[in-house]
Amino acid sequence: MDSPIELQGTLRDLLYIIFKHKRKMLILFLSIVLTITIGSLLIAPTYEASSKILIKFGRENVYMPTTPAGGGGSQVLLDPSKEERINSAVEMFQGRNILEQVIRDVGATNIYPDLDKKPWISLGTSAKLSPADRALLILQKKLSVEAVKKSTIIEIQFQHKDPAVAAQVVNKLVDVFLDHHLKVYQETGGYNFFSSQVSVLEKKLKDSEQELKGFKNNNRIISLEEQKSVLLKQISDLELELAKTKSDRSEAGGKFLALKQSSAGFSDERTLGQETDFNQQSMSVIRNKVSELRLEEEKLLSSYTEQSENVIRVRKELAQARELLARDEKTYHNKALATVGQNLSALKSKEFQQETVLAKCQAELNKINSVEIQLKELDRQVKINEDNYQLYIKKMEEARISNAMDSQKIASISVVEPALAPLTPIKPKVLLNIILSLLLGGFASIGLAFSLEYFSHTFNRPEDVEQHASMRVLAAIRSIK
Repeated sequence: MDSPIELQGTLRDLLYIIFKHKRKMLILFLSIVLTITIGSLLIAPTYEASSKILIKFGRENVYMPTTPAGGGGSQVLLDPSKEERINSAVEMFQGRNILEQVIRDVGATNIYPDLDKKPWISLGTSAKLSPADRALLILQKKLSVEAVKKSTIIEIQFQHKDPAVAAQVVNKLVDVFLDHHLKVYQETGGYNFFSSQVSVLEKKLKDSEQELKGFKNNNRIISLEEQKSVLLKQISDLELELAKTKSDRSEAGGKFLALKQSSAGFSDERTLGQETDFNQQSMSVIRNKVSELRLEEEKLLSSYTEQSENVIRVRKELAQARELLARDEKTYHNKALATVGQNLSALKSKEFQQETVLAKCQAELNKINSVEIQLKELDRQVKINEDNYQLYIKKMEEARISNAMDSQKIASISVVEPALAPLTPIKPKVLLNIILSLLLGGFASIGLAFSLEYFSHTFNRPEDVEQHASMRVLAAIRSIK
């Protein structure tokens, strides 16, 4: 640990060095302070104008398909991240085209009046640049475009010696950016495209409607469903009637066949009475008479012989009755056969006519079904054309509104805070510069004193001789001015 004598000697040495070079230190201190202070007072003030814009979710984030296959009337949202949208806007702000447009609109000499003066010292190719190019380089250095953290706001700042010019440049930059932003994201030629497509689809719709109308007129279609319903009922009735006719024809055919097969058996007693439906009442009387004579014959045979006069008489009457019955039955049998045959022919003719009408109805139904298919196809085509027409009408209106919004400069960017002429400069900051000059002058003067003492090779005190030469001082002569 250092002794108190050593600490006291060290502090004395520091104070000795400071007081030894106090004039030089004071001169350097005042020079620095005065230079910085006078420079801060004489330097031209710089003003900074700023503006803030808000990036919203707008039309550039919406994709509208131009064809029904691309999505119909539905819109597809293309939402990039907030950072990407803001970074895109910042890059557009700093683009050379926008800055050159600002310089052309405001005027390079209006922004920087001293551009026409030649510089004292030419650095590289800067002297060969035009005033607009030099203004562009200066503008890029003095312009600051940054995104405000945790928001969708972009702040634009520009520094200039004239506050009015600074505000004018910032506002013009925002206006040029809005125009450029609209041009970048607008749908070029969208309205003209949809307008031409609407004309084409309108003609196509009218042609399909005319074709449908002509088809209905040519086929005499009033109410296809009603016609089809009436025809189906008619077919159903005809099928029932045809089934009944076929049944009657089959029955008549059976009777006709039975009558025809029994034509050769009239001499047989077993065939008697088989045509009762066609016999008259007289035939029934004759049959009864035959039965009575047979009973009487059997009764007589039980009492008399076959040569008996009574038996012969009865048998003779029985033969006459049978002959009369056979003759009458044959007559009525032939009549029944003719009647059944005529009825059978009529039923066949009726069946043929019903089948012909049914076939015509079936053909008409098939025609209606074919017409119905074609009609549905034409209706479907008309509906498709109408849907496409309505879709493109809607798209055309959206494109018209989009063009109107573009013409009115309605975009997804809002100016939150337009630039105003600043009231106070941002630099120089005289008070801060004076404080910094005091600190700098103090450190510089102290550093100068210790630097001079370090590089000095003379002994100014007896202590220096004792310390560095390790010799005792016997006497000292003070300097006399």
